[in-house]
Amino acid sequence: MADPFYSSENFDPQFFDQVQAPGEGEAFPYVLNRRWEVRSKLGQGGMGTVFMARDLNLPNLSEQKRSCVVKQLRDDFFREEDKEKALQFFIREAQVLASLSHPNIVRVLDFFTQNERSFLVMEYVEGQNLHEMVVKRQEPFPEETVLEWALQVCDVLHYLHTHNPPVIYRDLKPSNIMIDVGDQVKLVDFGIARPFEETEDNTHVVSQGYSPPEQYWGAADPRSDIYALGCTLHFLLTGQDPAALSVAIPRDINPDVSDHMDQIVQRATQQDVWSRYQSALEMKDELTYRRADTVAAKPRPLLIACVFIVLAGLFLGGLKVLAVLHEQTQTSQKNVTEYSAEREALEADRRKIEAEKEELKKVKMLYQSSIKGIGQTQDSKTAAPEVETSKKIGTQSAFPAFQDSDELSITDPDGLK
Repeated sequence: MADPFYSSENFDPQFFDQVQAPGEGEAFPYVLNRRWEVRSKLGQGGMGTVFMARDLNLPNLSEQKRSCVVKQLRDDFFREEDKEKALQFFIREAQVLASLSHPNIVRVLDFFTQNERSFLVMEYVEGQNLHEMVVKRQEPFPEETVLEWALQVCDVLHYLHTHNPPVIYRDLKPSNIMIDVGDQVKLVDFGIARPFEETEDNTHVVSQGYSPPEQYWGAADPRSDIYALGCTLHFLLTGQDPAALSVAIPRDINPDVSDHMDQIVQRATQQDVWSRYQSALEMKDELTYRRADTVAAKPRPLLIACVFIVLAGLFLGGLKVLAVLHEQTQTSQKNVTEYSAEREALEADRRKIEAEKEELKKVKMLYQSSIKGIGQTQDSKTAAPEVETSKKIGTQSAFPAFQDSDELSITDPDGLK
């Protein structure tokens, strides 16, 4: 059974509207510990009241960076033992937060007591918690969005569970998970978080619907936070709180939940701790596989549009390339044709030149023959008186004498005489 201090039946929300600022009736703003200027009230919870404040010691920073949250422990407990227990939780929250440093965990800035009241100053997270966001939407979140947040929560749980000493959050639920303006997860309210010691019996603190069976009898361990994460995923995927002490099956409520995500939630919320994921890292591996599978099975509209644009660009680019290649092919064919014609013309010119050279050669030979013939004619005229003389001497015939003469063959090879 849960402690009476954390039971909603014993909590009167009207009490916080009657809480006065330190100084009995002092109006906003007022200064705490000579540094923190409290400016307005943000809300209240089972442990105390939360105020908006700013750091007066850092005047050179922007207003946003100077902003912080002051958590004041309530002090109106009916039983002194309840007050002591609340103070122990409050101090332990400060100690746990002071030992942690992670981008998904709210940072502690100061812890002090003033006028017998305890205060915890923390980083201000601009955003909303997941419970408020679902209530405002009036519908579940898309699976891809839930998946992104779940991976971040797994990272921070892995950091807590592997811290030295390990830290068990013990109160993971939608209202304790903030989403800042950068869509980053921030775990807040470490009021019941504590260093884990296997030999120690932990306090019986539960959140109905989000706490595993072992936490009801004070045996929480890292796998208890795994159970709470599975229940949180069920709420984000369905918009409904899971039933207490039962396996969460979001697909029974929201048929749009994928089979794989439904199986992850079911395994995380098993009643037997050994049937769950044994570490946040193991669960993250399953979620990461699911993310890859989701992207492949259900591509986002923006991705589809990008793919279509790329394909259209490739198609148009291909058409342009084909047009250029066709034009280049036609140009090449034209160039080949023109080159062939030019080559044939050059070949015709070469044949013509060869023919002219042959003609000139023949003319040259005829010319040379003519020159030789003229020379021989003149020689024959010079030799004529000798012939006549021979005739006069009494030679019977001149023609046989010419045939038998070697000199005549030399001087008149063509037989012209």
